[in-house]
Amino acid sequence: MTLFGLIKFLELSSAIIGSIYYKKYSHTFLRYFLFLLWLITGVEFTMWFLKIYEVSIQNNFVYNLLTSVQYIYLLLLYHRTVKSKKYKLWILAFLIIFLISITINFVWLDKLMTTSAFSSYTFTMGAVFLIASIGLFLVEILNTEKVLYFQKYLMFWISAGLAFYYTAIIPYIISLNFLPAFRSTGTWTFIIFTLNLVMYGCFCVGFIVSKKLAD
Repeated sequence: MTLFGLIKFLELSSAIIGSIYYKKYSHTFLRYFLFLLWLITGVEFTMWFLKIYEVSIQNNFVYNLLTSVQYIYLLLLYHRTVKSKKYKLWILAFLIIFLISITINFVWLDKLMTTSAFSSYTFTMGAVFLIASIGLFLVEILNTEKVLYFQKYLMFWISAGLAFYYTAIIPYIISLNFLPAFRSTGTWTFIIFTLNLVMYGCFCVGFIVSKKLAD
């Protein structure tokens, strides 16, 4: 199995560990983060099994949908997490612009069909908005008592993993439009695996070391 193929097991591991420590955050909006992890894991393993049994399916259609669902939930998560009204308005604006953009893209431009190509523009826009939202969240906790025990704060670890992954992957996603052959190289595979390893590693550490979140 290739490094790329091992990513699904990183996803599975984080979903399992998140389930073990579910009581720490089950009463908060973060409970849907675990559902998202299991959704991603389920999709990845389903696509893997279909490939093994040589069932023909267009991966890009599935991943375009999955990526959009991820961004919508994560932007909602940061909107609910930050306390500043100004930051909430910014993140709400990001979410509205993203929803309008994917609607235009999937209905009129790239069009969301089973034969669709992977929408790098949608992925990149969502990543930029997500990184900006994480930035607002981190700025806010720097000005609260949470900064004193950030290593015990689950949202910090989730944010660290997401920020690392999406900040690093944007240049490579953009490069696919100009260097499509790069996606099939060993370098691309190593980069993607490493980014996923760090991101899901952060999630797992957060689940384990974090304290139970307040209501």
